[in-house]
Order: sequence, then structure tokens, then C-alpha cells
Amino acid sequence: MRRRDEEQKKEWDGAATESGDGRSDLDSAASEAGLQAVGAVVAASEAGLQADGAVVTAVEADPKRRAMYRITVAVAGGAEPELLSVHEDTLIEWRLLKGRTLTTEEWAALRKTEEVEQAYRASLNMLDRKARTKKELETALKRKGHSPEAIAACLDRLTSHRLVDDTAYAKRYAEQKVANQRKGSRLVRQELLQRGVKKNDVEQAISSLDAKAERRSALELARKRWPSTKGDTRREREYRLMAVLQRRGYPAGVALEAVKKAADEAGDSRGSEGSDWDGIDEAMDTGMYGAYEE
Repeated sequence: MRRRDEEQKKEWDGAATESGDGRSDLDSAASEAGLQAVGAVVAASEAGLQADGAVVTAVEADPKRRAMYRITVAVAGGAEPELLSVHEDTLIEWRLLKGRTLTTEEWAALRKTEEVEQAYRASLNMLDRKARTKKELETALKRKGHSPEAIAACLDRLTSHRLVDDTAYAKRYAEQKVANQRKGSRLVRQELLQRGVKKNDVEQAISSLDAKAERRSALELARKRWPSTKGDTRREREYRLMAVLQRRGYPAGVALEAVKKAADEAGDSRGSEGSDWDGIDEAMDTGMYGAYEE
């Protein structure tokens, strides 16, 4: 009897062991199925990323730059997320919230938009320091490494907002140079052309100059320079001073009038009799007195 009981117990223990092994196999199968499911989800996510191009994974305000935001983007095929700095306007326009998906075309367009935005912000910083022409801004942006496409779009935007206006710039520049720096219209014309202002805008600015202001500027310069102008006779001193005014860009008639008046006011009569000014206008026009001063 005892032997039968022991044999039956062994049979039960063996069945239990087999049952336990079955549960272990089931658990392993379930675990493996779960991993396969996770893998399927990851694969689906990657497939979606490849189709959509990019996904915004984080958005945060830039603590050092006002109205700027740092966007972290997971790009299809990219080993590391990309960090993009965008302006608040771009953030709103593109609705760049966390989880926002971008197609390949949208991602490329966003990158181009931000290139233009960076060039635009750089231009605003330069314009805050001083006024510039379109050509000056273009040259500066090229030095900073901005692409030709971004520069062109940036300049169009600045022009449409009237933040860059070469016509108005030329007019202000001419007035200030004549009044404050004692430069003549000829030198001002040359400087504006060197700054890339179109010839029509330059001529318009020069023609709008107050003739009295230019004559007054020339006279102030002649009065300042006359005492230090050397020469054995008044005529020699006048010719030397004429050369100075011509290098400052004053037209011949304006320079001649200023020199004679400055000499008269100084009361210099040495060798003034019979001073011959014939042909002086032609000499000034042909530049016999040298190039303009900077």
C-alpha cells in the first residue's frame, strides 16, 4: 500500500513539474510577443518619421535673446537631434509646438525660412548702429557667411518694410556731409557711388542739396585753412587753397568764391593786384589740383 502511495505521489510531482514548465514556456512566449509588439511600434514610428521628415521634440525660450526660441527636432535619418533657433514670428507662423510633425518639404522650407530670419536679425543689429545702403548690408552679410538666397530674401524684406531706402539714405548722407563735415557735392557723389547707391538716386540727392549750404560750408573751410596756407603772394596762397577745396569736392565756382572772400576778410593784399583767374574753372574741372580728399 505504501509503495502505491509513493508511486502515485511521484506521478503527481512529475505532472506538476511538467505543468510548471508549461507556464514558463507560456511566460516566455508572452514576453517575446510583447517585445515584438514594441518593436513594431518603434518601426511604425520610424516609418512615420521617414515619411514626415522631422518631429519637434522640445521647445524652449532662449534666455539670452529676446523673442527667440530653441527648437529641438528629430530628423529622419539623423543620428542626433538638430537644434534650431527661431524667432517668435516663425514659431507662431509654423505652429512649432512639441510633437509637431513636418514633412520633408516643410522641414526644408523651415530651414530656409530660418536662414532668412537670421540674416534679417543680423541686418537689424547692423542698422541699429548706423544707417547702411543695400550694397553695404549685402557685403556685410556675405562676410558673416549667409547664403545668397537668404541675403536676397532678407534685403527684399527690409526694403518692403522701408528699413532700407537708398534714396532717402543718399539725401540724408549728402546733407550731413556738406553741413557737418565740410565736403563738397563732387566728393559726396563719389562716396555715394562707392557705397553702392544707384546713379539716379545719387544725382537726385546731389540736386536736392541747398546751394547756399554748400557755399557756406566752403567758406567755413576756406576761412579755417587760409591762415595756415603758405605762399609768397596772395595769388599763390589762393591757388593752394583752391587745391584744398577741390580735393574736398567743391565745384570750381563755389571754391573760387569761398577762397576770394576768405582772403578779402583776412586783409591779405600781398600780390593781389593783377591776380589772373582766367581759366581757373577749366583747371578745376579737369582736376589739375589733384584727387578728392577722403
